[in-house]
Amino acid sequence: MKLLVTMLAAALWQASPASAQGKTASVYYFDHDYTIRFELSQVIESIANSSGSIKLNKVDTGITYTNGGKFVIERPEDLTADELARTTDYALERAVDIIEGGHSIVLMPQDLLDTFAPLIEEEMSAYFSVERVPARLLTGTSPAGIKFRALQIPSRAEKRLWEPTLEMRHYAASAGREIVFTGISIPMGLNGLSRKMVEDASDKGSAALLSLGLGGALTGQVLKAGPEKTFSYLSAAGTDIAALDPNDLHNFWQWSKDGSLKISSSAPELICSNVQISDPELAKFIKPYALRKIGGVTVGFISLVPSNSATLADLDGSPISVRDPKEEKALYTLINELRRERKAKAVVAISFLNRDEVGWLMNARGIDALIGPKTWDMESGRKSRVELRKWDKEIHTGPALTVFPDSRGAGVLRLEFGPRADLTALESLPPPEDGREPLYYREQLFMKERIIRHFLGSGDKLLPDLPAAQQHGNWPVYSVPDFFNLSAGLLRRKFGAEISVLKVRAFASATLGDVPTAMAKTWLGPDKPLVLVLAPGRFINGLRAKQVPARNPDQYYSPQDYSGMDYYALSGVDGAGRVAALPVDPSELYLTVMPAELAEGKPFLRRVAPPAGAPKTMHEGIVTALEELRSSSASRTEWETRVAEAVRNRPEPRNLWRINLRSLSMEMVNTEVNGPADYSGVDSRLGAVNQTRMQGSGRLFSEYYSGRFRFDSGISADYGKTVLRPRRQPRLTTESVDQLTLETQLVYRMKNYNGALGPLVIGPYASAAYDTEFSKAEPLPLRKIVRGSGGVKLFEGAVLQELYAGLATEQIYTYSPGRTQYSAEAGFRLYAPLPGTALQLSVDGNYRNFARSRFDTVYDLKERLELNLKVSTRLYGDIMLSPFVNFFLAKGKKLPGSASNLTTGFALEYSRLFKIKR
Repeated sequence: MKLLVTMLAAALWQASPASAQGKTASVYYFDHDYTIRFELSQVIESIANSSGSIKLNKVDTGITYTNGGKFVIERPEDLTADELARTTDYALERAVDIIEGGHSIVLMPQDLLDTFAPLIEEEMSAYFSVERVPARLLTGTSPAGIKFRALQIPSRAEKRLWEPTLEMRHYAASAGREIVFTGISIPMGLNGLSRKMVEDASDKGSAALLSLGLGGALTGQVLKAGPEKTFSYLSAAGTDIAALDPNDLHNFWQWSKDGSLKISSSAPELICSNVQISDPELAKFIKPYALRKIGGVTVGFISLVPSNSATLADLDGSPISVRDPKEEKALYTLINELRRERKAKAVVAISFLNRDEVGWLMNARGIDALIGPKTWDMESGRKSRVELRKWDKEIHTGPALTVFPDSRGAGVLRLEFGPRADLTALESLPPPEDGREPLYYREQLFMKERIIRHFLGSGDKLLPDLPAAQQHGNWPVYSVPDFFNLSAGLLRRKFGAEISVLKVRAFASATLGDVPTAMAKTWLGPDKPLVLVLAPGRFINGLRAKQVPARNPDQYYSPQDYSGMDYYALSGVDGAGRVAALPVDPSELYLTVMPAELAEGKPFLRRVAPPAGAPKTMHEGIVTALEELRSSSASRTEWETRVAEAVRNRPEPRNLWRINLRSLSMEMVNTEVNGPADYSGVDSRLGAVNQTRMQGSGRLFSEYYSGRFRFDSGISADYGKTVLRPRRQPRLTTESVDQLTLETQLVYRMKNYNGALGPLVIGPYASAAYDTEFSKAEPLPLRKIVRGSGGVKLFEGAVLQELYAGLATEQIYTYSPGRTQYSAEAGFRLYAPLPGTALQLSVDGNYRNFARSRFDTVYDLKERLELNLKVSTRLYGDIMLSPFVNFFLAKGKKLPGSASNLTTGFALEYSRLFKIKR
């Protein structure tokens, strides 16, 4: 009877029209992600630091092993994962309780559990629940006789083999005794491929195998697996399609540059939908979409990377440009091509987008299923099924089903179609398991060992545990701005440069306790050559606009805040935007060290030879500087203090000496007319008077800065002469300007001011000058004036370079006997680039009001005003073309009215700053 019922059911199923004509397509997917986290260890440090009864002494991070149910907590160095896998001899020491939560566990002194467990639970309640779990402490003996201790958690399943993970130990003191908190991370990812899944996906008529990425940064930077190894692994599993993430794109670019990009015909089809590739060779491999006929139905696959992928994956200068995935026109054009021209009945999208962009994709038309970001949950076993009725006939925005892969990174997306190949259902399932060892399980265990060794290296100590003196809130590890500001400062000192620049690369990896060299190198990213250049201030100001923002200790910190952002770390520039306490001059050249790639394609950055013994690469320079910092410290406390100060990246005060050729201009015109005088009526140029006109000016100053004092001394000269040589008449010579001034000034930088006029310095000044001329103007004697003045000025601003007011005295030796005059004076000097142009505006002025005296003569002035305006543009190098307007107004004490001189014209100017001591 039972057999009859079964046969009847089978017959009815086969006779059903839907089953006869319905189709099912399966997409099996897997990723290459791997992570180790230590949420509980992090919060242990926070609680211990805030406790008055516990003093945290140090934190150590090391490598240990786990098989999922057992965790090695004490082992000799020669105990390996293979030796652990052969170990069966375990003896019970005692039963203990541990704290489990998130993706880590913590073993602590048992008498502290009642105190710490509620605190940990409260601290982490916003993120996950924390549980007190029974465990057992075991003593193990390996077949080779190696003794070790392990923690067994009966509630956790054990795997076949052991794999590496991280162990964090917090050493503390409480009530006169030493205590240890041992935290161990539960590693996730890279657990091989389900053999059942690979076998099911091998039926290419009904299934496709999809790779979510190619390993990204792990493949390219950590494992350094070339294209051959990468694709042989995928091809052996029968992978059909691989969606590329931003770091995969970087790997392809690198492989292409190295000439190693050779892909066999058995490799999967590579897709990335929102990139444009200008390199034809590279464009042959990466396509905007893939099509597969599975279950008798054409299914289209697209893949989207973030709009800031170029920054995320360091693609600047590559032939790969990334379009904004939110460009609706481009996306819908692609989907329309798939559906109309390629006859795709379903579209599956793979998203590598950021948090703000993936939300937009959830509302995009034309996508049936979306494989979104990974959740990293371990126990959910997510299953979702959506029944679709008239899905193909309705207008809808957003996918019918969104899949969020769990920590395994693998699963099944099943698509069901009706009699007319219309999509009727979507289902998300975990990967099928069959009890066999996963494919590539052992190979990926070896990869995990290499990954962890890559981050921890030999276990040396390059950076101390983040000093508490930094007061950076509850975040117990180096943040992105911390580390890159520290690195930029070390590089600047290593090269003796004025400024150093590093492009910030966000990193999520971190370790509690001292930081090893290997991890510091991973934070820096791929090693890059360094160059020393003379960079103009306008370039430095452009980088300052993208300077990495400082982290507020009171605010929540996340490395994601810096991910994909175009930030730079600068050293040598203070918070007010000054170099050596001086504003950045757009035209001044600053000795700057930077990675060579930042200088590529920028001819205005003039390369100079680095000092002898200077490091050649970024890793060499920073690692060497940190090693020197550690070895030169007399104690650990001094080491921590010096590193904490270096993290602040505050430019040290230093003395400067500069020879400033502020301007040198020359103008000379000679006119010579020959021929009979009758030609003068033919053309005005033939009737001109023979003449020679010369005019020049120069400003040369020595500028010395020491502490709060600035000492300037120099010479200013202006001279202009016109010689007229009319026919058969005496030669006539006139001077348009004749002034020679020797001057010196001492300024005290009393206080920094930052207000509506921007950052400025205020302080008193005193100056002395000798004013004379090259030749006397007949019948007057040679001008000889000694001038002294003092007052208060605002100076060293970015735009308002000088604003002063004071009192002056003049000793006039032009006439005999000499006389003394007193005056009040005020002046200013402005400098600013004109926005949107290559022009620079310079304006300066000086006003003096002289006191009356019974010795006044007709040559003495009551008031004197001088204004100069100049607009300059660079012709070549340091040579400028400068239209100018000079205005001089004088009002005499004895003479009626006033007189003025207005001079306009063009001048070729040369200026140069010689930095004797930077």
